[in-house]
Amino acid sequence: MDVISFHVDLPNEAARARAASFGRKPMAAVSVELEDGRIREIVVPTRVGRLLREDPIPLPMEEDAAFDAVHALEERVAFAMATEMLSRRDHAEAELHRKLRLYGFREQEIASALDRARSHRFVDDRRFAGYFIEERIRRGWGPRKIAAELKLKGIDISSIEGYPERFFPDGREFELALDVLRRKRVPDTKAFERLVRHLLNRGFDGSVARRAVSQILEANVEA
Repeated sequence: MDVISFHVDLPNEAARARAASFGRKPMAAVSVELEDGRIREIVVPTRVGRLLREDPIPLPMEEDAAFDAVHALEERVAFAMATEMLSRRDHAEAELHRKLRLYGFREQEIASALDRARSHRFVDDRRFAGYFIEERIRRGWGPRKIAAELKLKGIDISSIEGYPERFFPDGREFELALDVLRRKRVPDTKAFERLVRHLLNRGFDGSVARRAVSQILEANVEA
């Protein structure tokens, strides 16, 4: 059975608002007309629908081949969107997966797009984690907060060779904690408790936080 036409309805304002209320991206509705008059309805990401309108798949085409062509187009668009995201900043693979799902791409197309990105080394979780860790250290984050944030991005910190020792060799966490405290005003009341809590919130070990705060407060008294 051949497909003889595609009719694409792009999302209107109401559809966009409805999708946004669920934290999703709007989808395009595609009516697929078969030669026997039957209509099949599918939904595709909006950018895929726009391309189906602007550069239609040559028809008539056998039904399975036509749907394969739609899926191939969806995979190409998913890969293009992934590379666009990566051009703005590096991403963990799980982040890209989550964002592409948000746009409505199917699992098969996402997997294919990410396989291509991985084969070109556009996405590399180990590289991403290394950059992420060093950048967060420059911001004054401790190892626990860094590990928690990487977990949110889909990266298991146990997969990062040498963490935390390689990034926080002897004394580095303590020196980093001191640098964080030197940039913060000493509170007028409950200084010890509040400064320790500040360091704990930034992911520093409790014993390191208490030792660093004690040294800063002692230096403050001597001054």
